Amino acid sequence: MSAGEDESLQAFVAGLRDLRAQVGNPPLRELHRLNPSRLPSSTLHDLLKGARRRPPSWTLVDAFVRACLEYGRQHGVEVTRDEAAYVREWLERHGALSVARGQAHGPEDAEDSRPQILGGTPPVRGHFSGRSALMAQLATEMGAQTDWPVCLIGPGGHGKTQLAAEYIHKHASRYATIWWIRAEEAALIRTDMAALGRRLDHGGHDADSVPETLKLLCEDADNVPWLLVYDNAGHPDTLRRFLPPAMHGHVLITSRDRAWYEVAVPVDVGVFTREDSVELLARRVPGISPEEAAEVAEEIGDLPLGIVQAGSYMRSSGLPAGEYVARLREQPGRMLDQHPPAADYGAGLASVWNLTFETLGQNHPEALHLLRRCAFMRPESIARGLLRQGSLPLWGESSAVFGDPMLVDNAIAALTSYGLLRMARGGTLQLHRLLQSMVRERLTETERVRVKHDVHRLLAGAECGEPENRADLQRYAELAGHAEASDLASCDDPDVRSFRAKLTRYFGLISDVDSAERYAGVALDVTVRPAGTAVPDRVQASAAAPAVRRSSALAREMEEDDWTRLIYQVATGDCTPIVGADVSPRKAARIRALSWELADRLDYPYADAWNFESVLDYAVTLPEREGAEEAMAALRHEWEQPDEEDDTYVFLAEIPATSYVTTAYHDQLKRALLQAGRDPIVKVPPWRPELSRSDPVVAPTPERPLVCHLIGAYEMPGSLVLSESDRTRFMRADSRSWSPDIIEALVTYPFLMLGCNPRSSSYGLLMSFLSGMRTPRRNTVALHDPEPGGMGAAAKKYQLSRIRRLNMRASVYWGDAHAFITELSHRRETSA
Repeated sequence: MSAGEDESLQAFVAGLRDLRAQVGNPPLRELHRLNPSRLPSSTLHDLLKGARRRPPSWTLVDAFVRACLEYGRQHGVEVTRDEAAYVREWLERHGALSVARGQAHGPEDAEDSRPQILGGTPPVRGHFSGRSALMAQLATEMGAQTDWPVCLIGPGGHGKTQLAAEYIHKHASRYATIWWIRAEEAALIRTDMAALGRRLDHGGHDADSVPETLKLLCEDADNVPWLLVYDNAGHPDTLRRFLPPAMHGHVLITSRDRAWYEVAVPVDVGVFTREDSVELLARRVPGISPEEAAEVAEEIGDLPLGIVQAGSYMRSSGLPAGEYVARLREQPGRMLDQHPPAADYGAGLASVWNLTFETLGQNHPEALHLLRRCAFMRPESIARGLLRQGSLPLWGESSAVFGDPMLVDNAIAALTSYGLLRMARGGTLQLHRLLQSMVRERLTETERVRVKHDVHRLLAGAECGEPENRADLQRYAELAGHAEASDLASCDDPDVRSFRAKLTRYFGLISDVDSAERYAGVALDVTVRPAGTAVPDRVQASAAAPAVRRSSALAREMEEDDWTRLIYQVATGDCTPIVGADVSPRKAARIRALSWELADRLDYPYADAWNFESVLDYAVTLPEREGAEEAMAALRHEWEQPDEEDDTYVFLAEIPATSYVTTAYHDQLKRALLQAGRDPIVKVPPWRPELSRSDPVVAPTPERPLVCHLIGAYEMPGSLVLSESDRTRFMRADSRSWSPDIIEALVTYPFLMLGCNPRSSSYGLLMSFLSGMRTPRRNTVALHDPEPGGMGAAAKKYQLSRIRRLNMRASVYWGDAHAFITELSHRRETSA
């Protein structure tokens, strides 16, 4: 050994001694106790004394570092918060030591750094990407494993097997023996363990039985530490007799069964993050853009196996992403049966789900009945109570299931354990839309009709009270969503007709004329009550107030009925909040003062110097753009100042809406949603050619709502609508080319418009744009003129007329957003 090689070795050993000192100089017997198979006391003594003439094996270094870290944790000394990264640093130092010696690994090192026995039937290892956080969690749990196995738990197709294979690839040097065992059937377990026994017994025949194999594994020191991987295990009871009795190594299990939560260290394997999905598709589909990959991932719901299969299909067929998404929506089962994914994932998603359906049919037939009914309901929010039979009996084989609450609970437990249903906020259930389509596609036409009819009877038999009762409005909103999903309006069952009549009255009360006529089956002369007529807690249909023609009340001031309707809309998310730039009265006042200051500095020539939008428009037209940039910077700074007394955005974030629209440039709404535990998706309309890039279509949910910045956002300077020419170009843009999710946000639900100054140019732009959006529902608009004198009688009359001319049905509240929310909150408390 040269002098340089000796110095590098001594420096490396000195580093190990320093680590031991950092954690309190544990006795060698303590380190040996933490890992007796890899850290013999005599070997440790020679290593730390510097008596070894050659570098220690990585297996020895890895065990020493981890034992020191564990001793430190037990005695209150935290050397690092990221053990995996810290161990990687030592691995790099060990590799550098080998390079300094002019070799990679000598024969002894090579023997020490890889398992003596590696076998079984592991899957083909493919291109692994993403999931760094999950891999780090798995490595940590495996390193800290005691007498409990570690179990990767998740639905089929979520990549549990690939995670286990990747763990072996990264951490094989920790083990002397690694064996992969197919655990889905007892016969396969015995076969793979018998093969392991023969390897351990060097070809003998005494280890064909499972007990003999486990005995050899645990009693022969040459075999430890070992790693046994039990892939695709069922219930813990079916595997218990095949597990080693003493933990002289590690056990890693992959399973769909959530019963492992009780007897193992669980590691939840969910869907990909969107970033992981995009990365994997970009790797597998040449030329796909991030936006296209995101669109595919959104449609598939980031299901790992689905993402892999989509990549395989598009790569082999050359089908563009947009066409793939369209075909997937039309024929999900057929698309997911074609072009199975690469070898590292085995069967395709359709095959995985079909196998799950068959298993349910054999072991949990009541769960399969329940799943079929859920396939014809609104998937985002299914209340458990709706899956129990109400006052109307069901017929056929499913009647016993839905009439027994215990069977329903067992069915829900089975479906959640298989990953087909998931629990959402408030105890409701959610079903993936792609899975819904698959379930419906598997049914024959006769079965579809029968299952839909069962759903109709479940809904009609549910307790719902009367639609005229304010306390029951939220219940009707929930039932109406499922009625729409199951096409209940076409059901002619005499037992369901009375429920259809109630839904007709409900839609009439909330002024949804088109829906009321569909459920009634005839054209209706829908009317509204005259202004000032109060609605008692319970009003019979025959006792309605004298009718006023609907056409004469397109725009009117808020009435009692309007508040009643709005209370349930806010509670259920049955609205699209449209948030103006003047939401906060305090900030609006400060911005008006800022507008006067900038107008004076820029020699603004008009009388409306209070109007920041007009001042900014003027600044943009000046030869030098410094004025506009200064104005924008000042405006943004003002909006970023905290306003603790204003809780408008907190209120908006509590509405479980799926979409929001704002004419403000700042991100106050996004931040409020994030603070409320929601994950908003932000978009801007492509009103300029340079903005018309491919934008992935999203399916917003209350947990992941869409936030549309109608006239641009600070984070995207090119999207801002500032000057008069910008406004003209915005209005001339063909909205039909906009992303469908933005248009859907504006036409699906009635508006709840807050923070709008009727004299501002953004309000005029907004109203002109909304005039092209047709919705039969009545909207709610809160208007406030902050100038002295506010809204006089003549001004209010003009604004109502202005709304009527746009053919918009709206109820108008005169006041700022804060006053409106205060009034609404008071009425909600009173109605409760």
